[in-house]
Amino acid sequence: MGDLRMHFAEDKNKFGVYAAHACNHLQVKRIVEGQFGLFQSMYKPFLKEYEAKELLTFSLPNSHQATISQDCGLSMTHSLVHSLPPLVRRKMGMKLGEMQVLKDSGRVLHEVVIGSREEAARSMQRIIRRTVMVSSARQAVSGFLAAGGINATRYLANKVRKAWKSWT
Repeated sequence: MGDLRMHFAEDKNKFGVYAAHACNHLQVKRIVEGQFGLFQSMYKPFLKEYEAKELLTFSLPNSHQATISQDCGLSMTHSLVHSLPPLVRRKMGMKLGEMQVLKDSGRVLHEVVIGSREEAARSMQRIIRRTVMVSSARQAVSGFLAAGGINATRYLANKVRKAWKSWT
């Protein structure tokens, strides 16, 4: 989301996004297919942790083909938003609103006001898209400057040609 290259200079089959039921899933075809074992070893501890915290449910926990489900309720959404990095939470609070919560310790916390899971998801997607867009634009400009105008133009032309072939 937000990567400028995805609009005109990337192979459309490199990344594919699709929605299933009420939750969104991201499929990264080419990257995952070749590195599945590595991804599995990297993410297994996190998946077990999330299962223990009841954030995820596995239909067949001892199978290689388990279906993973996520609670998409408002209380779970609030919990997930609370676990986001502070900068993202702050930006979401600016968009959706914040309320102050007084804890037993006397500490005041700023909580993001969440009306629905969909509203929180749209807000987070806009924030991530904007963050990635700014970063990818900086990266593109610095790459162009580092490579020099002629080399960068050739590289970009080849990328666009390759992307165009994948789109047609």
